[in-house]
Amino acid sequence: MNENRPIILVANDDRATLELTVAQLRQRGYPTVLAASDGEETIEHTRRHKPDLVISDVSMPKMDGFQVCRILKSPLFDGSETIPVILTSATYRDVIAEQVARNAKAFAYLQQPHEADTLYRLVDLALRRVEPDFADRQLLRYLGTIAVVDDDPDIVRLLERSLSLDGWCVLTAATTTDAKTLISSVPLQLVLLDHHMPDGNGLELLKWIKSKRPEAVVIMITADSSEELLMELIKSGADDYIRKPFDTESIASACRNALNKYNFLRIHEQFQEKIEKLRSVTDYLDLVINLSHEAIFSCDQFGRVRIWNRGAERMYGYSADEMVGNVADDFLDPADHQRKSPDVVRILKQRGGSLVETEILRRKKCGEIFPVYATYSAIVNSDGEYIGFSVIERDVTPARQLEEEKIKSARLRAITQTAVTANDQVNTPLGVILGYSQLLQKTIPTLTPEQVAALEIIQQQVLKIKGIMNKLRLMSDPIVKNYSIEGVTMLDLTQSR
Repeated sequence: MNENRPIILVANDDRATLELTVAQLRQRGYPTVLAASDGEETIEHTRRHKPDLVISDVSMPKMDGFQVCRILKSPLFDGSETIPVILTSATYRDVIAEQVARNAKAFAYLQQPHEADTLYRLVDLALRRVEPDFADRQLLRYLGTIAVVDDDPDIVRLLERSLSLDGWCVLTAATTTDAKTLISSVPLQLVLLDHHMPDGNGLELLKWIKSKRPEAVVIMITADSSEELLMELIKSGADDYIRKPFDTESIASACRNALNKYNFLRIHEQFQEKIEKLRSVTDYLDLVINLSHEAIFSCDQFGRVRIWNRGAERMYGYSADEMVGNVADDFLDPADHQRKSPDVVRILKQRGGSLVETEILRRKKCGEIFPVYATYSAIVNSDGEYIGFSVIERDVTPARQLEEEKIKSARLRAITQTAVTANDQVNTPLGVILGYSQLLQKTIPTLTPEQVAALEIIQQQVLKIKGIMNKLRLMSDPIVKNYSIEGVTMLDLTQSR
């Protein structure tokens, strides 16, 4: 490795995270930073450029970070097994992932989001720019942290040496006071606690540890092998005990078993946390589904109803008790409806799992047939098998009524416009006819009575037509009635003046 210009390879399929990490490393003073977006590209860059450090995300396409680390640590090509690998993840944040990273021989496992200083420290440690200290043990690959609490310096030295060789970070305390300070300030997994302490009772310290750090696994060391004492230790919270004198192999075995118990308890806690989160999400979704005004229900592949929300109860008139377990087709389909639930599943398979119908006829409990807008989604199991479908339906009767009202409004506007046009175009020639007939009646003295009567008939008919046109004019200025349907107003000619 060039001490001044080491090569660092960063792999992450999330572009924003990748660019951020590269920028952070360059700001730190590492200018030669390569980038990869998937596992295969990471392996190829490693083969070609021989980086001094690989920082790989766990969740990547083609090949995940764990697989990348295992390949680099195998002798597939010269020098790869010596390249330190830091695995990162924002998805896997539990002890299982950390253990898998250790088994893959990763240099460290870094959970995201992380502080930039934490990344810098890990990189400096991996490139051997700095020497590790006790504070770094939590960042590096190791079995765990043990606190050895014993006042015998020979036993402490023996345990510290043997456990350190086994991969543990060993911290020590010779008094009860020092032990409380240590255990309160340092994250740890195990405590090896001597039953007899010079400044206190080991049993009392055990109870204190379990009250302050209940997740820590405590192994008691005692020379007293009486059954009464051992039962008292277990009842007080001891997870295991070792009798003096002991050998280092039994200590190593007990500590590894204790670590397994610690990991199991942590996994159980995390599992319970995830169950609680899932339960809260499920409760929220149930609330959303039940409070929805739209009909939401799900069926198995044969059409048997599994979920029936309140919106469906309101829309169809059937309660959940009436529907769940029964075939939806028997209740909701009109008599002449041909397509059944198995046909829906088949169509969903053909169309990639989703289907939208802008209008399909349904039947209410009262027998009314009405149109709905339906969205179907496939329900698939972990093996990719189609096991049913969910449906969201909306009654489109109000929308259809609105369309009809709009059509009526358009027709009434057309009638009004016709009335206006007719009034303008007919009244003028009528006025001319009326005026000339009156002029003839006044200016021709020789008109016979029959001719005068004819002119009067013309004038009467003109006035009659003019009256009709006046009514049309009044209709062209109607009273406006607001129907309050999405802002649409309609002309109410029945109330026109």
